[in-house]
Amino acid sequence: MVTARSVVPASRAVLGGFIAGAVLAGAGCGGKRDDAGSGRAPAPHSPAATTETGAAPGAPEGEPAPAPPPEFPRETRSLELVRTASVRLEPGDDAKRIGTIAVDTRVGWTRTAPGKGCQRSWVELRPRGWICADFVRPSPRPPLGRELPPLDRGEVVPGTYGKVTAPGSVSYTLERPEPKDPKDPKKKKRAEPKGPITSPRQVDATIPAPAPPPASAEPRLVEGKPLVGSVTVRQYDEVTMAGRRFWRVSQKDPEYVLAQAITLHRPSGYTGTRLGDDTGWTLPIAFVWSRWGGPAHAMYNAQGQGGVNPTPIPARTPIQLLETAADKDGKPIAYRIGEQQWLAAPDVRVFQPVPPPPLLEPGERWIDVDLEDQILVAYEGELPVYATMISSGGRETPTETGEYRMWLKESEADMNGLNGEDPYSVATVPWTQFFSSEKGLALHAAYWHDQFGTRRSHGCINLAPRDARWLYFWSDPQVPPGWTMAAGVVEAPGSIVRVRTKDEPNPPPKGYAKKVVEARQQNAPVR
Repeated sequence: MVTARSVVPASRAVLGGFIAGAVLAGAGCGGKRDDAGSGRAPAPHSPAATTETGAAPGAPEGEPAPAPPPEFPRETRSLELVRTASVRLEPGDDAKRIGTIAVDTRVGWTRTAPGKGCQRSWVELRPRGWICADFVRPSPRPPLGRELPPLDRGEVVPGTYGKVTAPGSVSYTLERPEPKDPKDPKKKKRAEPKGPITSPRQVDATIPAPAPPPASAEPRLVEGKPLVGSVTVRQYDEVTMAGRRFWRVSQKDPEYVLAQAITLHRPSGYTGTRLGDDTGWTLPIAFVWSRWGGPAHAMYNAQGQGGVNPTPIPARTPIQLLETAADKDGKPIAYRIGEQQWLAAPDVRVFQPVPPPPLLEPGERWIDVDLEDQILVAYEGELPVYATMISSGGRETPTETGEYRMWLKESEADMNGLNGEDPYSVATVPWTQFFSSEKGLALHAAYWHDQFGTRRSHGCINLAPRDARWLYFWSDPQVPPGWTMAAGVVEAPGSIVRVRTKDEPNPPPKGYAKKVVEARQQNAPVR
């Protein structure tokens, strides 16, 4: 059971700086934290001030100062978020933002400290970071958070998605007519007759006219903006109006698209493979990729004599290479993948490892992307732990090589591109990991295609949904339950993402990855 503790401030500098990029633009630069107990003179007439010996002013010498009251009740086991709130690297709203926690999440905590921008204290969280106590309430229940985005049992992605394919499509906005006030000041009253009534017409004039039929209070959909370019939407609800079905495509706004204008996406069920202790597999690792397209057939020997095995091996199947047969020049011609099972070299994509990046810490998690073969391998130090096939940038929008670091991870992110003649908009892309703030590059799930192994993206690294989810929760910075966002900073950097080619096997560091290298070269502590 976690009990409340008194304020235990630590005198240390708040490490400042900006987190680049659209989502975190505006994060404040750092400054010194105004710590209590730092040796400075207490404020005059301050009842909480203590002398250098720790005794309260006016107290007998040698008597300790009274302990401050606890920040939370003794029975507090967790702190529940009353609103979505930012997590800071240090106690203060001018410290770097390293995450966001969703409302209703219950978090564990260790201590409190004063800091800028919070009426109450700042609270140090488990596993990391600080949050303003203004945004939490004590709870007697244990810490609890849910994986975000949430997945129902059997789901591959956290929702239903589709692409707007009907030409000339538009969005619609829900309009609800306001009911008219029965006491309308503009409504004219019938004049009362003056003097005695002398004709039937005067009697008719005093009888109120029949009320007009009430205006329809039924909501209706009105046309909004045109949908230009490649537009992918998510279904939050479905309604039927005037005999037509519509998708609600915004969680916050009443925005709709005609259902018959949308072609439903069917997310890929493809997944890579675990390596290392979980499977016993290690490098070299390869994937089936038939030169003719489709599945491949294993041969009974390296020369292909004796026919082929009639059982097809599906494309993108991960395989271990047990033996290599080469020609007289040393060029591979076939690989043995089992007993009397050989695959011709042109039917295989082989991951070719190169030395890891310099200054890598022992066991540090990092990702290696081979653009030629469209293969990604995740490492812990020098140990490969996961491998899969990806889709990098296409011919017109190639993925830029470089040694990057994860700087921002979002549970879901909208993606838009308006450059050139190919504008696109993709709704709520799950498990998004940005690794280049300058170029907007990310590893993310692609629920709209199943062509992993081919180059076709706008520059990002497309992953099958199951691969994207695994890598999202494996890589650094870690995303605890209930966190909707996590950010890497120089002091606590995200995982390296090395994007390379055969011509550039060891590209230079870019972005804040370069700053991490400089800090490590100077033997400066970065964690």
